[in-house]
Amino acid sequence: MKSILPFFTILIGLLVVNGCVVPFSPPEVASADRFLVIDGFLNTNGVDSSQITLTYTQVVSNKNTFTTELKAQVVVEGNKGSIYTFTEIGKGVYRLPAQKFNATEQFRIRVKTAAKKEYLSSYVEVKQTPPIESITYKIAPDNSYLQIFVNTRDPLNKTRYYRWRFEETWEYHSPLISLYEIKNKAIVDRTSLINVCWQTARPSNILLASTAKLSQDIINDFPVTTIYAASNKLLVKYSILVKQIGLTEEGFAYWNSLSKTTEKTGSLFDPQPSQVTGNIKSVSNPQELVFGYFSAVTPQQKRFFVPATLGFPVFCPPIDTVSIADALKSPDILISQYLAEGARVPDYIIGTSDCADCRVKGGTTTRPSFWQ
Repeated sequence: MKSILPFFTILIGLLVVNGCVVPFSPPEVASADRFLVIDGFLNTNGVDSSQITLTYTQVVSNKNTFTTELKAQVVVEGNKGSIYTFTEIGKGVYRLPAQKFNATEQFRIRVKTAAKKEYLSSYVEVKQTPPIESITYKIAPDNSYLQIFVNTRDPLNKTRYYRWRFEETWEYHSPLISLYEIKNKAIVDRTSLINVCWQTARPSNILLASTAKLSQDIINDFPVTTIYAASNKLLVKYSILVKQIGLTEEGFAYWNSLSKTTEKTGSLFDPQPSQVTGNIKSVSNPQELVFGYFSAVTPQQKRFFVPATLGFPVFCPPIDTVSIADALKSPDILISQYLAEGARVPDYIIGTSDCADCRVKGGTTTRPSFWQ
């Protein structure tokens, strides 16, 4: 589960004086204080693990990486006496293996930091989520982008408040195929190719919808994401895993306020920032700010492979033909062998990493287990 810390970078306001726009920094922006962010929920579906991420806010002028909370104690407590202890797995992430929970029990989270500060949420009921009915897509008339939609319904009319997260995986290829590599100062055949890769991204967009004002609990064609042809994510094959989470009315209000604060504030005409803290409080100091909303949810998910391709093939010619001696010293990648006419020794064709090694673009050559 990706951290929501970027949502809590403290925002700089604008003050209009005598027709001039003057930068204004509220006290929080200049303050050296940092506030804990508790991101995650108790996954009660019995199949997937639960994950909580502990990070800290930082002032907007700080360009360093976000600080994580290490060596904390994270437990979830049930109102009928059950206790579940999370295990730290690194980088501020704490995990609880998949297991069955009592759906009639209420749960809360308790966090004790390494500095002995303690934070506690209110008890929450387990929220059931209806299955995702379908995932569909539409291609723009000019083929410049493709949009993905989700459809769902609750026949019991009990869910009403929804949130979605998604992760996308795409296969892509390097234009050049490298057949050789250098090992121990010798040119040898590659045992595994490096021109086919898969890359996964987990965007942190806040995706929300409510049917509270509708007679039926039905969501039709909710837009999840837009993929532009120029990104080339759709050039070979693309898959999206959509995760659907049912929310309580209070949980929806929290995420909706957070969305307005972090994603829709960009000008004087947008909704202005508000303090969004959630249902977690400091035990010793109730006035201390702490961010996050703890919930217990039985989420649903569905994977979809887009049966269409969009994009622009890239052509990269080999940049040079060199001798064995030069090939062994070249920083570029060996593509193939070339037997020059009349030459006594073979030459090698080389190419740049950008065109011959798909890994430089952030992907991996390991094929995902779910890949078709």
